[in-house]
Amino acid sequence: MRFRLLLIFLVCLSTLSKADDSVWAAAYNPATGERFIPVELWTGGDWDGKREIRMTPAKLVFGPRGEKSLNGPVEWVRPSSGEKLQVYERTQVSSRGEVKKQLFTVSSGGDGLGRVFDSRYGRDCIDEVKFPLGVWKQGEKRVFEVSCNGGKLRRTIEVSIEEIDFVYRGVAHSLRFHWVVDGGRGEGTDNHYTYSPGSGMSALQED
Repeated sequence: MRFRLLLIFLVCLSTLSKADDSVWAAAYNPATGERFIPVELWTGGDWDGKREIRMTPAKLVFGPRGEKSLNGPVEWVRPSSGEKLQVYERTQVSSRGEVKKQLFTVSSGGDGLGRVFDSRYGRDCIDEVKFPLGVWKQGEKRVFEVSCNGGKLRRTIEVSIEEIDFVYRGVAHSLRFHWVVDGGRGEGTDNHYTYSPGSGMSALQED
């Protein structure tokens, strides 16, 4: 009896895995090199395959020590304008107990996720893009001019797709892109990110 229950469980698990894989596979067109990138690739959450940019519920703990977490969406009010936004809250606790907190939301153009708050900086930026969303193409590069601190600071962000759909550490349909801000002239301004279905960010390489 136990063996039969285990067998049924494994079959169901296999079927679910194949179903999930087919959803992600359908997002990519190898003939054109185009792929639809949903918010769920960033959050590590389940995706139903609908080509819509939606801030679906997310609750994720990750990192080698479980030191990172993602939760949301929750409501947040931008201090400078009183604007109400739906955001994801991402926190990271260092080995010394220091907490880094970031808030992310979808850009007004729906083409990326970006920070509206970062506990390390005093910046207040509009439509930052830290992760690409929507339809992107293999090798594509987009440049975003971002206004911060009421127009007193301008930042140039470049996002280039390096691998639009590939296998990373056994996980199919992963995405790797190059993110550069302000010409890559400072620490943390020139990064290569890898995201995988079901786990969110899988790798970060700093140049």
